[in-house]
Amino acid sequence: MKRLWVATLWLALLGGRSAFAQGDSAAAAEALFDQGRAAMEKRDYETACQRFRESERVDPAPGTKLNLADCEEKRGRIASAWELFRAALRDLPESDERHAIAATRAAALEPRLPMLTLRLAAGAPASTQVRLGTAEIGSGSFGVPLPLDPGRYTLIVAAPGHASKSIEIVLAERAQQTLDLAPGAANPSPTPAVTPIVKSDAPAHSDRTLGYVFGGVGVVGLAVGAVTGAMVLSKKSIAEEQCPNAQNCNQRGADANDAGRVLGPITTVALVVGAAGLGAGAYFILSEKNSSETALQVRAGPDAAHVALFRRF
Repeated sequence: MKRLWVATLWLALLGGRSAFAQGDSAAAAEALFDQGRAAMEKRDYETACQRFRESERVDPAPGTKLNLADCEEKRGRIASAWELFRAALRDLPESDERHAIAATRAAALEPRLPMLTLRLAAGAPASTQVRLGTAEIGSGSFGVPLPLDPGRYTLIVAAPGHASKSIEIVLAERAQQTLDLAPGAANPSPTPAVTPIVKSDAPAHSDRTLGYVFGGVGVVGLAVGAVTGAMVLSKKSIAEEQCPNAQNCNQRGADANDAGRVLGPITTVALVVGAAGLGAGAYFILSEKNSSETALQVRAGPDAAHVALFRRF
């Protein structure tokens, strides 16, 4: 089925989805496409773009890409429109009249594209990572002008051992912007927390007391891990809500992402220490033997925990 819109030559060529669509998914895509066209006529571009995008997801077709590209351009997302026109151009044979239309529209948009070039600042760690909204920008993209839709963006620059840095930028049409990026200040090397070695030459009933102590530590560790784990899930939910995609991410979402990264290792350390404490406590409580020497050593750093139990008979 190939629909034709006769209002103008452009609409006539743009209106058709596909001549070969079949099956339930094609029917759903056709219905979504029709709703998108109806929303376009009402200048409800937000709804129209949503319908066209869903139609393209259900059953891709060059005509849908062209309509979606036209819709995105009308609501100011010119980089998205440019990309869609180029995708339709690749899908259409040169003999198709829409091929020339897609080429013309893409070429007209290209000079209007905002371009953002990201570079590592002098002295920045080679492991520096950059996040634009929810999209990770790999080192292979550094130094390359990246076309983006006009608008406000939040960049998060991070590197292991450094504080993360948040940068806000606004890109207008035709803007050519270059940013030299580096993470925040280096974090001071944490001194591992080492518990004193606990020795016991007392009989088994003292071991039972020690077991209660370690068991209490284990319960506290698991409680802390549960609380921080819940906080990580909460921050993740906020980040997903506030940063649905790379072009739409606000400061609250970026902050939630950063907080989740900090709380994650804390949760891991607390759960490991908690489990080790409960295990040691159970061992001492259930043990019927005397020991000449008992030692428990715990080392906790920012990213891991090490627990060692020594018992010599």
